[in-house]
Amino acid sequence: MLNWGVIGPGGIAHVFCNGMRFTDSGKIYAVASRDISRAEKFADNFGIPHHYGSYEELLSDNNIDAVYISTIHPYHAEWTIKAAQAKKHVLVEKPISINHENALSMVNAAKENDVFLMEAFMYRCHPQIQRMVELIQNDEIGEVRFIRASFGFQSNFNPQSRLFNREMGGGGILDVGCYSASMARKVAGAAANKLFLDPISVKANGVLGPTGVDHIAAATLKFENDIIAEISTAVACNIGSSVTIYGSGGTISIPNPWLPSSPCRGARTPLPLDTTFPPSQIILRSNKRGGVTEVSVEVDRDLFTYEADMVADHIDDRQAPAMSWDDTLGNMQLLDTWREQIGYTD
Repeated sequence: MLNWGVIGPGGIAHVFCNGMRFTDSGKIYAVASRDISRAEKFADNFGIPHHYGSYEELLSDNNIDAVYISTIHPYHAEWTIKAAQAKKHVLVEKPISINHENALSMVNAAKENDVFLMEAFMYRCHPQIQRMVELIQNDEIGEVRFIRASFGFQSNFNPQSRLFNREMGGGGILDVGCYSASMARKVAGAAANKLFLDPISVKANGVLGPTGVDHIAAATLKFENDIIAEISTAVACNIGSSVTIYGSGGTISIPNPWLPSSPCRGARTPLPLDTTFPPSQIILRSNKRGGVTEVSVEVDRDLFTYEADMVADHIDDRQAPAMSWDDTLGNMQLLDTWREQIGYTD
């Protein structure tokens, strides 16, 4: 069983700690914040036995095996590297960092210090993704030809908020566009019987706001197997969340691609241990089957529990198939290119 330390007790950390309630692969041992009263409150809320007023104190605790880093993304590189140097395994929130250069330094730190590292794309750990891959590779929709993936929402403009502040890595591409990018690469890879593919061509457009971050953005990708993908994101327009895969013999639609089966999402207090987890749904329109089928994906854990278990199950491998190091680096390179083409550079 892994002893986890949490760095940065924000909203997503509440969700992760709730997910940890439904596994025996690990437990939350400590939490750290630069504001010790905040760390104490968080620890009391979740019954965490230890809390610290600095990240350094948590990393110096020899009882901690792995850390979950949930700070805002400009700080991911610093604390991932320091955690690796402290010989802690790392699960770090997405995007892994603000650019490919920083991401590569994080991967190199994990290699040099022989620790596990994974970017926390929780949706990649859910059985829904494996079922999607099976449908593609079983030729349920024939040859995959086109992918459409979106993740965007409307938020009121506030130049000081994380979403719109350039120094905080604001904008849709880094915040949630990373999801649509990673999904397109996953689907294209599945069609080629690989874990992922990187695009061979990227054409992007976007609208930058007054603070220089993208408010809405889209890109068209081409892959080596002639699959085309259209990915989109926004923080200033409610474009919704959906994934549709178009094949020569049908379509696969995923109504809830990013947050399936997750009562923990949005929960700020501990969920009861008898919480049930709803199945996720994939809508399959298949000429092979002769109509529309609702494919139900049954689950026994929360989405974030699957993520924590993915880490525990692959800790000895130092990386996990849900989001390998090469996968993360390829996705970060795509995000760099997407931002560069619309005029948003670091």
